[in-house]
Amino acid sequence: MDAREVREGHGAGEEGSHVAASGGLGADRPSVLQLRVRVLEMSSVFAELPDGALRSLARRMQAVALAPGDTLRLGGRGGDVVMFLATGVAEQSITDASGKLLLTRRPAPGDLLILPAPRTGDRYVTSIRGLTQSLLLTLDRDGLMAGLGHDADKVVIALDKLWDQQVAAAIETQAQAASRTSAPIVAFFSAKGGSGTSTIAVNSAAALAVRYPRQVLLIDLSAPFGHAALFADLVATGSIAGASKAAPEDFEKNLRGAIVYHKTGLGVLPGTLRPEQVDLMTAELTGRALDVAAAWHRLVVADLGTSLAEAALVVMERADRLVVVVPPEIAAMTDARRTLAIFRDIMNVPDSRLELVLNNRVPSAPLDRNAVESILGHKMSLTIGFDDSRPEDATLAGSLLLQRDPNSQVARGATELARAIVGKLKLDA
Repeated sequence: MDAREVREGHGAGEEGSHVAASGGLGADRPSVLQLRVRVLEMSSVFAELPDGALRSLARRMQAVALAPGDTLRLGGRGGDVVMFLATGVAEQSITDASGKLLLTRRPAPGDLLILPAPRTGDRYVTSIRGLTQSLLLTLDRDGLMAGLGHDADKVVIALDKLWDQQVAAAIETQAQAASRTSAPIVAFFSAKGGSGTSTIAVNSAAALAVRYPRQVLLIDLSAPFGHAALFADLVATGSIAGASKAAPEDFEKNLRGAIVYHKTGLGVLPGTLRPEQVDLMTAELTGRALDVAAAWHRLVVADLGTSLAEAALVVMERADRLVVVVPPEIAAMTDARRTLAIFRDIMNVPDSRLELVLNNRVPSAPLDRNAVESILGHKMSLTIGFDDSRPEDATLAGSLLLQRDPNSQVARGATELARAIVGKLKLDA
C-alpha cells in the first residue's frame, strides 16, 4: 500500500514508510493479547465480532510508542486503517488540504482514533501528537483483511461512516460557533418501557433539525441501553461518561467530539456506551454536559426513557418542556399516575411544562383518549395512531421513519409535536 504517514519529533521517520506493520513482537503473550482484545471490545465498530475474530485481529496489531512532543501525520492513503490510543495522553487534530484546522479532540485511553477514509486521498490529514508518553495500537488494511476475511468489508464500511460523521462534526462545530446561544431543553420520558419514547424522541428531534439544521442536539440518557444512535443509523464512538474521564479543561472539547451527526443535521450525544458506565452519570456531570450542550445549540432534546436516576432528574428539573409518552394500556395508567404525582408534588413541575402524548402501540387499545384523560386527570397534547411495524422496518432499513415514510402515524405525530414545541418555546421569535 502507498502509505503517506509521517512521524515528526524525536523519533521522526521518512515519509512513505509505514508507521506500523501487522503483527509485532510479543503479540501472542496472553497479557498483551487480552489487553488488545479488551480495547477492540470497547469499540462500537468491533464490539459485535466473535471472540475468535477479535483475537485474530489482536495478534495482528502493532504497538507504536509516541513520546511527548512527537506527532504522527496520516492521510487517506496511509497504510493504517485502525488506530487506538492504548495508554497515555494524546491530541488528535484534523486539517484539510490547505492546512485549515477542522477539529481537535483528546481521546481517552481505549478510544478509537478516526482516520481519513482512503477514498478522501490527500484532502484530509489527521495528526496525533503525544502529550505524555503514549502507546498506540494500529492495524493496517492487510491485517484487517487477514484477520476477518470477507467480514472486513463490514468493518471498513463502519470506519468510513465514522469518518463521514467526524467531518460532519467539524462542519457543525463551525456553524455553531457562529451563533452561540443558550438553548431550551425538551425531555422525553415514559413511566413504562416499550412505550415508543425513543422512537418519538428521535423522530421529533429530526423534524426539529430539518427546521434548524446543525442546531438541534439529542442527548440519549435512556439507561442502561440507549438506542438513539441505532435508530438514526449512526455509529457512536464517544459519550458523556467517556468525556468525563478527561482533564476538566478538556471536557468540553471531548464532549463535542462525542457528538455524531445525522444527515438531517441532527446531532446525537450518548450518555453512555456501555451499561457499566451508568454509575458515572452523576447529577454534577449531567449538569456540566447540559451547560455545554445548551451553549452550542438552539435546542437540546433529551431521551430519558423510563429513567428516574439522578441524571434524568437533573434534566427534568431544567427542562422547559417535559414530554410524557403514555400507551393506552391499563398497566401503564398506574405508573403514569404515580409519575405525574411525583412531578407535581415532589419536583414542583407545573402542568404548563408537561406535554402528554398518547401513543397507540397496538391496533385495538383497551382504553381510548377520553378514558386515559379521565384516569390521569390531564389532557393529551397529541395522539399517535397505531403504526404497525413501520418504526422497526425503518430501523432495519437504516433510516429514520421521518425520512422513510413521512406519512406514517409516528412521523406525522413527530412532525406535529415538533411544530408544537417550536410554537410553545417561541423558537422562531
